[in-house]
Amino acid sequence: MKRYIAILSGALMLAACNKDFLNKVPTNQFTEQTAFSTYQNFQTYSWSFYDYFAGYGNSGATMPPAFASQENGNSDNICNGSQSGYVNQTKQPAAAAGAQTTSLQISGWDFSFVRKVNVLLDNIDKSTMTQKDKDHWRSVGYFFRALRYYDLIAAFGDVPWMDHAVSDTATSMLFGARTPRDVVAQNILNDLIWAESHINVAGEGANTNTINQNCVQFLISRFGLFEGTWRKYHNLPDANTYLQACVTYSQKLLPKFPTLMSSYDDVFNTEDLSGGKPGIILYKQYVNTIYNNPQVTRYTGSTSWTTEVPKTAVESFLCTDGKPISTSAVYNGDDSMYAAFKNRDRRLYYIVMPPYSVKFINPGITNQAGNSDNLWAYDANPAYGYFVHYMNDSITGNTNKRLPVLSQTIDMKSGNVIPNMPHFTSYNVALSNLPATKAAIPQMVGTLGYYFWKFYCRLPMDGSSNYGGTQDCPLFRIEETMLNYAEAQFELGGFNQTIADQTINIIRQRANPTNWPAMKMLVGNIDAGFDTKRDATVDPVLWEIRRERRIELFGDGFRFNDLKRWSKGTYMNDYPYGVKVYDKNRMYPNVLGLSNANIKLDNGGNSGYVKNPNIATPLGWLDKYYLEPVPLQEIQINPNLVQTSGWQ
Repeated sequence: MKRYIAILSGALMLAACNKDFLNKVPTNQFTEQTAFSTYQNFQTYSWSFYDYFAGYGNSGATMPPAFASQENGNSDNICNGSQSGYVNQTKQPAAAAGAQTTSLQISGWDFSFVRKVNVLLDNIDKSTMTQKDKDHWRSVGYFFRALRYYDLIAAFGDVPWMDHAVSDTATSMLFGARTPRDVVAQNILNDLIWAESHINVAGEGANTNTINQNCVQFLISRFGLFEGTWRKYHNLPDANTYLQACVTYSQKLLPKFPTLMSSYDDVFNTEDLSGGKPGIILYKQYVNTIYNNPQVTRYTGSTSWTTEVPKTAVESFLCTDGKPISTSAVYNGDDSMYAAFKNRDRRLYYIVMPPYSVKFINPGITNQAGNSDNLWAYDANPAYGYFVHYMNDSITGNTNKRLPVLSQTIDMKSGNVIPNMPHFTSYNVALSNLPATKAAIPQMVGTLGYYFWKFYCRLPMDGSSNYGGTQDCPLFRIEETMLNYAEAQFELGGFNQTIADQTINIIRQRANPTNWPAMKMLVGNIDAGFDTKRDATVDPVLWEIRRERRIELFGDGFRFNDLKRWSKGTYMNDYPYGVKVYDKNRMYPNVLGLSNANIKLDNGGNSGYVKNPNIATPLGWLDKYYLEPVPLQEIQINPNLVQTSGWQ
């Protein structure tokens, strides 16, 4: 025993003479010093960055929203149950309480992701990689950091810029002030431009669905348009610097993706987006039993989905002659939903469930479980089956958006048949061909009548209690770049018919495939009278460019940011009315109302536009809503943070 003590004592004495002894890095565990050495180390560490893309999954207050998210409910495109698109109704109480809520935000005040990326960037020069590989991983880091800062300045404007991982002793950074937006925006653009010329063109080689040069060009296009138009319409300098960056890098990217997927619905409801699907630049992959999307597939066909589209958004879709409803010769008015939906841009039918009514073959069945496709038949009135025929028979290859719809089940064959749309929830109904005692089917109901079903599909789910879907989610697609390019060119004075043909008219081929030339944007034909419902403060051609963006990106999470950068938050003041009801005591075909007193109409009578009884009159948009308040608890911790203007 004494011998061992002696040896230990000698070791300690030697250690005392060696100042580096206690600073040795453990050899049997990873630390920051040992975890970043090889290309594979950086690759492994970077995989967690991809979780920043919410896709079809959940997203928290500090991360960007998922496709089926609250962000869509903030805009004039979507109405979620009792939550209207009026940010002004809930922001004031939240701000007064000093809390940071999960709703009504582009992003939360959170810099943990920035720090995670900066850890990678800080260790690049210490690695054993070649200079080329160092440049690649620096480019990847710059991309993800820029992606996060883009969301942060969209939400808050001025935010602290951190280009290194901040330690708990870096008090000057931890308790620093907000960096001016001008500096942060320029840093984002500089980093992305550097990354575009230094990243591996193909990304991670065999891993084709990784950040590559195309992705960097895509993000410059997106950010350049956002920042450029924000600056123009909020009276900040250097707008053209960012608009020109959008144009320059869009021009690099567009020739690489000359075609699109032929079906708009397939972009969002395809099992596998790999293999170079036309127009798909980056996607989030979901694999059965391994990684399923937890929300949209199940909820769209459930009792939980309360996402609808207000009347004004439905009216924004063009007619099949390429004109808006205000001037189209083929628009049938909106005295019924059937009339309003005929002769419209096909994307409307993929986004808002078309109207229909069918009857059950066996009126004794309450729960339409089993082989559901054999439990319904066309109504005697052919008008009620018009869109059933259209969706099932007229659209070649349409398998996901067949009518009548089924409530979501694992095999997508045994769900309840939803007998009619609109399918209201504000009162109990009985089907006219069922005994009056039968209860209404509770799934896929709403209060407005315009049911948002863009992410509904008949792909099987995972077979477990999670009911997870497996359709891949498109994160970056060339259609957005086309729209960015068209808008930026207009803002710079360069939009013309050639650019319209390179962008909007390629996209519109999916709007009316049987006769798409009728829907072509002809720039020379667009004047002040082209749309009599246009916002008169917006140029007629720009109005049509913005319309196309609203339609093509509908429900993808862009609209709220678009309204903010255009300084058009006042659009949120339009009340979200629904379908027109001609007699609330006898609703749509073969549906009899039982407690129709619960139906609220705009004029308080028996006919008119449906209104959501849970949504009050808007308070009115205020300019301070363009930027988010810094949570009060953050200011209490760091008094150097100045509250956002208007939120003091």
